[in-house]
Amino acid sequence: MGYRGRALAAVLSTCLSLTSAWGQTKKTEAPTIVVAPPATPTEETDRERGGGVPMIGLDAYHEVLASGQYVVGPGDEFVVYSVGAPEPYPSKVMAEGGLLVPGVGSVRVAGLRLAEARRAVEEAFHRSFRQGQVTVELSRLRTFPVTVVGVVGQPGVVTANGVERISELVNRAGGLGSRASRRNIRVARRGEVSARAWEQLRAVGQTSDYSGLDSLTRRVDLELFGLTGDSAMNPYAADGDLVIVPPRLGELSVVGALERSGSFFEFVAGDRVSNLLTLAQGVTAAYEPGTAVLYRYEGGHRRRTVVPVELERILAGDATADLPLQPEDWLVVHQMPGYNARSTVRILGEVVYPGYYVVEKGRTTLREVVALAGGFSDDASLREAQVIRLREDTDGGARDPEFERIAAIPVADRTEDDNQYFIMKTREKAGHMVVDLWALFEQGDESQNIVLQPDDVIVVPATPRTVMVSGQAAHPGAVVYNSTYRVADYIRRAGGPGWRASKDIRVIKARTGEMRRAHRDEAVEPGDRIWIKEKPVRDYWSVFTQTMVVLGQVSTMALLYATLR
Repeated sequence: MGYRGRALAAVLSTCLSLTSAWGQTKKTEAPTIVVAPPATPTEETDRERGGGVPMIGLDAYHEVLASGQYVVGPGDEFVVYSVGAPEPYPSKVMAEGGLLVPGVGSVRVAGLRLAEARRAVEEAFHRSFRQGQVTVELSRLRTFPVTVVGVVGQPGVVTANGVERISELVNRAGGLGSRASRRNIRVARRGEVSARAWEQLRAVGQTSDYSGLDSLTRRVDLELFGLTGDSAMNPYAADGDLVIVPPRLGELSVVGALERSGSFFEFVAGDRVSNLLTLAQGVTAAYEPGTAVLYRYEGGHRRRTVVPVELERILAGDATADLPLQPEDWLVVHQMPGYNARSTVRILGEVVYPGYYVVEKGRTTLREVVALAGGFSDDASLREAQVIRLREDTDGGARDPEFERIAAIPVADRTEDDNQYFIMKTREKAGHMVVDLWALFEQGDESQNIVLQPDDVIVVPATPRTVMVSGQAAHPGAVVYNSTYRVADYIRRAGGPGWRASKDIRVIKARTGEMRRAHRDEAVEPGDRIWIKEKPVRDYWSVFTQTMVVLGQVSTMALLYATLR
């Protein structure tokens, strides 16, 4: 007996033994097929597929497998269980679509959904046996080719299975190109179109003619799928699918009281205002009813027009108010005036309760906010305290074209006015308000009691206890403040002038940042800095040569004058 004869005898012997066992069982419930999650594939199956099997998530399991919507085809592997059988029987769907069921024979299941395959095996089993129960589980998924054409990195055929989404196949084909559509990817399924239409669709990748796809294909919208999770916007692959990725057609934009305000979205033919609202994730709580409009190009994109939008009716689900969109439409939704207006100021530093405080614009004063903060601490330095205005009420953050012009000029080419303006601008403190807290709170000068604006910041530093001696002192550093000391006393406490110290001594005021020449008997304030400048390094040879040049020029002029006389 040859090899084929021995194999056929073994199969018949197995079928006869299973038939004998089933004939001895008692009457049971009607046989059914239980679909279970696919078993983990073996390493041998992985090698056959050219790699690992993609993970099967619960979404794919429930939507494709447990629902019975999976389409069975050649290569799918099942395990057949039956009452009385010595062990489970593995069976693969053969090339012509049959599934071998012991004692029953080949049952045609290819092309059927799992629910339909359940009924086919059940009916075949009942024709062969009056008693017993059979259970069939899908153990391994087959792979099949899917063609991806259009604006992708590597158009062609990719390998897929029934639990992978279209987006995964696009990524496997090299991903979307720079001009590719994310919202108008098209999927054609062989069983849903005629043979002639199928040939036309297959020619799209060669001709790049993407017109007429709407009626023959399903739309895949990866943007809406990412926002809503709707599987219809990114379906699972099917055997024989043709995926077509066309280029983008245009853009839409949203502005104003929308969650994704300022964003641009791809336009797809058939889009309506409700679709754009979904892409923008809806309106915010601040939107003003009755203010929505569309800015639309007319006259060959030469002018814009304003189209009113009944947003409230659209949000209520009124389809008659849901306007169709055109490329380059802008949806503008205005925000309620004064919504969540800023109304706080901040006080930092040496107060009892630093933090944020609510103010009424145009009414709350500096004294009132300090009172709310519990007053000043014992270490507060009112002379150095300041108010900084961060809002548009000052021009501290405004662009200064004149300063930018001067900054671009080399120093040697600047005029005196240029230098003075540059120095003035560099010494400016952005947002600094001219207000004297010491005069207000210690002397009662109410002219300093300014009205605060939202976002103002009040900074109250601690009273400094030292005076810094810098530059050419023997031991430069901080010296403890003494109200009786003068500049010379602080220099003496810092070890006196260094060997390269010049007689040019400057005082830099802590409060204003002003720098001026100091006298040795001048008093200073806590936090001030005394700067002893260094003697300039002189090149005496250069001084000598320059002097000789000048003397020579003077002598020449004198000789010329004497000659002329």
